[in-house]
Amino acid sequence: MAEYDALIVGGGHNGLVCAAYLARGGLHPLVLERRPLLGGACVTEEIVGAPGYRVSTGAAQCANFRPEIVRELNLTHFGFELLLPDPLTVFPFPDGRYIALWQDAARTREELRRFSERDARTFGEFYGECLAFLDVLEPMLYVDAVPSLEEVQERFRAVGKAELCDRFLLGSMWDLLDQRFDSDAVKAVLGFTSTFGTNAGPQTPGTAYVMAHHLFGGTAGVKGRAGYVRGGMGGLSQALAAAAAYHGAALRTNADVARIMVAGDSACGVELTSGERIEADVVVSNADPQRTFLELVGREHLSPGFASAIENIEMQGVALKVNCALKALPRFQGTPPAVSHPARVSLCPSLDYMESAWDAARRGRPSPKPFMTVHMQSAIDDSLAPPGRHTLTCYAQYFPYHLDPMLGGWDAQREMAGDLVLQTVASYAPNLYDCILATEVMTPLDLERRFGMTGGHQFHGDLLPRQLFDYRPAHGCSGARTPIDGLYLCGAGAYPGGCVWGAPGERAARAVLNDSRGTR
Repeated sequence: MAEYDALIVGGGHNGLVCAAYLARGGLHPLVLERRPLLGGACVTEEIVGAPGYRVSTGAAQCANFRPEIVRELNLTHFGFELLLPDPLTVFPFPDGRYIALWQDAARTREELRRFSERDARTFGEFYGECLAFLDVLEPMLYVDAVPSLEEVQERFRAVGKAELCDRFLLGSMWDLLDQRFDSDAVKAVLGFTSTFGTNAGPQTPGTAYVMAHHLFGGTAGVKGRAGYVRGGMGGLSQALAAAAAYHGAALRTNADVARIMVAGDSACGVELTSGERIEADVVVSNADPQRTFLELVGREHLSPGFASAIENIEMQGVALKVNCALKALPRFQGTPPAVSHPARVSLCPSLDYMESAWDAARRGRPSPKPFMTVHMQSAIDDSLAPPGRHTLTCYAQYFPYHLDPMLGGWDAQREMAGDLVLQTVASYAPNLYDCILATEVMTPLDLERRFGMTGGHQFHGDLLPRQLFDYRPAHGCSGARTPIDGLYLCGAGAYPGGCVWGAPGERAARAVLNDSRGTR
């Protein structure tokens, strides 16, 4: 008899969510994580060469994680704490002006009014439309049935909001904002997240949905409000691991899965790189779909059509991270006078700037003028650096995983790309280089190597219409369920998609529990 009811390949946040719910539901799961620490890309780690200086090396902030999961797993009891900076972020512009996004929406509207009276009025209407879109779509993502794009469109038509669906699901961010707002600065603020983790520019159809996707969950109780986890994003994973263990899940690190064992058409366990075999009737993969099916399962267990569909998933990562240990926080020009050191700064002058950056990436070249978020969580969380010292991490685009061969690959381009990012930051914060003690650059290739994400893609596949709903990850899967009996998916590449959301892990646990009880 197998010792465990289910094996979970990968201890990322979704794998831990799945394990906690399975254990809470009466099963005995085992999480197998190849790295020495749990959390996948939701971790806090020391900056290389800077002992005592810690940053969130993967995901940097918490906005989407479902508050229902926080409550049901009692994560605050296990140490989870959300910190909300005010302002949430500041957008400085090259002309010295800025827009700060405050906790108080009325105060934010006053910021927009300095750029356009019409835009300030329209802001509330636009956010209302975003919420109306989410009100129809988001509940569909949590129920067991997996809809097709056509069924989603039909649902919007049935409630008289077909036009809303077309604009937010199929349209580009460029068109969505260009029809409503006058100021390039306001458009940049509202469209900033529309290409996060996505190999597309703001003019690409479907990018309006990417923006909306980042509004799901509402960890802080308000859609779109992002916070930081005390102690970095590893604080969330630690709380999830503690909750899973409390309910009876087993957790192993340094346990690298070499293959998922299949007998006939059913999963029957895993084999580790050490040669150890662990049997179970249920295997849940937190790995991305290409790694899961093409490497761990193997093509010999897949139909040619399904293998081809998995191989063709668009999952070229385009983000680069630069982590810095600081002796002091840099001073940014173009920030509110009363806020000398904001915890987060967003650098993006306009949507034109973003589109131009993507033009370079489409040719396999790093964007010479990248846009980015600069996270300085230590400004509000003194647990991340030695007393009086600080950390900074930049999340920058576009830096395509597949480089022009003439550039010699990412190992050759790492230093240049890091310099490019820091030079961009220094153009807004002239004393940056005086503050830096140590720097670590993480290219898309480094993200792939560290976190096991194919292509360095944080969402395990672009969040564009052709890769959503029943196309996520491919036809032949149905939510967490796969064509192989007993094999389930719980990672960002599974339906309903990526972000530090927890929804794929929760759905996978529900599918396993329902199938084990014969209630599918």
